Amino acid sequence: MRTRTLLALLLMSMAGTTMAQQTDEFRYKGFDRQDPLRIRNHIEVDLGQKNALIVQFRRFADVEAHQNIDSALRLFVADYRKVADPNLDPTRSVHVLFRLGSIGRNLDVRTTPQLTTSYRFMDGKPDPMLVKTGQDTLQLVWSLAPDAFPYYDFNAYLLVNNLSDIDRWLQNGGINEKLQEAMKSVRSYKGHDLTNPKMAFDLRYKREGSSIQTNFISPGLAKSSFLSFQPSVGVGLIRNQWVPSLNLDLGFVPSRMHNVAYTVGYSSNFFFAPPTGDNPFRIQRNDFLSVGLAFFHFGKDGRLSNFNRQIASFNIGMLVKRQGDYFAKNTVRLSGTLYQKGFIKIQPELYMNGFFKQVYPGVRIGFGL
Repeated sequence: MRTRTLLALLLMSMAGTTMAQQTDEFRYKGFDRQDPLRIRNHIEVDLGQKNALIVQFRRFADVEAHQNIDSALRLFVADYRKVADPNLDPTRSVHVLFRLGSIGRNLDVRTTPQLTTSYRFMDGKPDPMLVKTGQDTLQLVWSLAPDAFPYYDFNAYLLVNNLSDIDRWLQNGGINEKLQEAMKSVRSYKGHDLTNPKMAFDLRYKREGSSIQTNFISPGLAKSSFLSFQPSVGVGLIRNQWVPSLNLDLGFVPSRMHNVAYTVGYSSNFFFAPPTGDNPFRIQRNDFLSVGLAFFHFGKDGRLSNFNRQIASFNIGMLVKRQGDYFAKNTVRLSGTLYQKGFIKIQPELYMNGFFKQVYPGVRIGFGL
């Protein structure tokens, strides 16, 4: 009883730590890592020449309410013109946070020096030109209240080669039309009703002339949980004996936006006992039932988990089937995945009888999902 209580406490502490890490982490590569409202959706609109508009939102209705990006950009251009440093090094990257509230606007400017000095030599020109290699960023935030930041209901980024390009875009018609075209593709998506607030998706939209490219990434229910089956075979060195095994892990994943799975595993270890006297050669099977946690890398977009790339796992198991005397009754196994590449896993193990009595280590090489 004491052993089972200890295992439960250990697992609960591990789960609590994991959930604490998950709560504040915002997973969209390159942008805010602390998102109080857990923004789930993104629309990226290609503006040409490596410029892009990216909007972040919880519900599609938020985009419909703030689709007039050009009006915010006109305010920004007028305000920024009053505070821009005319002597700023043209190679520095500028990040501007422009907050629009109900009674006023705030503008925060941060500059970043270029780490590498880059020059371009042109035929017919005697002097080289300094080249800016980093982009500027304009972050537009609509706050719920004047002092509510960072609690916002809509967020947009403009990744531009230079902030001065924004004025030129406005004079040539603005960017509202491209955003509205991307919104139209969301409304016409056939697989799901992506305008439903329960849905989550990423959309990359690009138009070149009459050619339109729409790439929807993992559209579906934002909080849809699923089960992950991970069968494998392995061979472990337990004390001084190589032991083959068959393993099956069943993981519960709260959603594809989580990088943790809560697992239940069953492992059968096979010992080969040599013949003695009248006893023929026989196989002795010892099984462990375990519970644990598995952690996964995020995908290239930084938002959805890649369940083919495990970071690590931690498991606590109990001996539930015993043959022979290789394991004592009530043996506990602590195990985990320390390294994974492709179908190969390196899994250290620790066996103990009772409360850290007769402790001996092991290591296993697993092959499977």
